[in-house]
Amino acid sequence: MNNRDIFRHAASALENGQQVALITVTATVGSTPGKVGYKMLVFDRGEQTAGTVGGGLVEAKMVAEARKMLGQSSSRLFRFELGTTPEDENGICGGSVEFLIETFDETALPLFQELAAVADSEEGGVLVSILSPDGLPRKIHLPNAMQTEAIAGNEFSGEITAAIKEVAATGEFGVKVSTGATNAFVESLTQAPTAVLFGAGHLSYFIARYAKSVHFRVIVCDDRVEYANKERFPDADDIIVEDFGPVFDRMRIDRSSYLVIVTRGHKCDKVVLEQAVKTNARYIGMIGSRRKTLTLLEKLGQRGIAKELLDKVYSPIGLAVGAVTPEEIALSIVCEMVKIRRLGDEARVGHMAISRRDGGER
Repeated sequence: MNNRDIFRHAASALENGQQVALITVTATVGSTPGKVGYKMLVFDRGEQTAGTVGGGLVEAKMVAEARKMLGQSSSRLFRFELGTTPEDENGICGGSVEFLIETFDETALPLFQELAAVADSEEGGVLVSILSPDGLPRKIHLPNAMQTEAIAGNEFSGEITAAIKEVAATGEFGVKVSTGATNAFVESLTQAPTAVLFGAGHLSYFIARYAKSVHFRVIVCDDRVEYANKERFPDADDIIVEDFGPVFDRMRIDRSSYLVIVTRGHKCDKVVLEQAVKTNARYIGMIGSRRKTLTLLEKLGQRGIAKELLDKVYSPIGLAVGAVTPEEIALSIVCEMVKIRRLGDEARVGHMAISRRDGGER
């Protein structure tokens, strides 16, 4: 469950008269099961919860603390050192993790309705959680955090303002800021990245499933309705049945877009690739051998496409994991997308490389 689903669940519970406790991982050091930005809801009725902050004994302790706090509007920070006890689940990771628990009653319904609406739009923005000395929860949604005037009216400290601007500019998951008696957690609410799959064949079938499971939006494009349909791709956010030539006119491609070219043949690949390289997509990958790739890129170069645009293409597509079967090839492609999303273009990938989420306190 992603954070946007958490906000929807919270709004629904508050609308039904429940109180909720929101647990958020605000900082980590070293290896931890929960990463910065993970969220979990605890409700005041029954034992039901939603989301996760890493599982295990520490999560169970946080749920217990949250239940104690329900019944009043409050916020508290909790910190755990994971390598200091003999208990297996606490001692294996060896890092430290910090949690923010906030409890809300019906007066917070407008806030979570706003955040739930953000989840259904492309608005995004930045969410600032203030941990003030009075112990009351305070959350501020800044939909236009790139604009200085959107920040100015909230009387944030210089450190918090700097963190807001950084998160708004980079889409970083979240960062904790400490300024004397006040702490803040600043996190991005930007739209989830979108995987656009050109071709609805056997590879796309598996790519769509894997990409969806790691929180990409998924759009499937093909000119064959017998392949591009909801029965075949039940989890796709959108399915576009269109010739590959005009299909780009029906989509918004931006820096959160990941384009995967796996059509049924070289001719269709070329049609898509020629348009794809002219976009500002974060990632463009194309299936095929090195020989095929060089041939297509050479032809596009002869048609006047600039070399710096052609150099953006990842092909052969996917991380080198020795993939053979369609399932394995699809997995290698999604792994490459995750690598680009989390570590960027230049970073080399070793065994369990540390991502940007493993950190987070200023």
